[in-house]
Amino acid sequence: MGEEQRKDERVAAPELSKGVLHHSKSNQSFKVECIRDVSSNGIGLKVNGSLDQGEKVCLGVMCDKAHLKMYGHVVWCAAAEAKSSCEDEFSSFMMGIRFIHNGVLFES
Repeated sequence: MGEEQRKDERVAAPELSKGVLHHSKSNQSFKVECIRDVSSNGIGLKVNGSLDQGEKVCLGVMCDKAHLKMYGHVVWCAAAEAKSSCEDEFSSFMMGIRFIHNGVLFES
């Protein structure tokens, strides 16, 4: 993961705890097991697969009865530690996604 890159405040988002991360280039979909935190520029996820830095993804999550769809790029991806901030224990990866706003990768 390296040095912290986000400058915006992060908040926990338990209401967005489940979803699907889709990688259209490989036509793979990954189960989002946990959303660790979210900011205006990005999101930290625990998923059941890994992707390379820079890959474009689409994240779909349910919030109450609304389906939210967000686009972004993978900033980092690393094997999840046994005691992450997410509760479930299985072979998984923590991933940081930087959002794309209006088709443009958002840089703060």
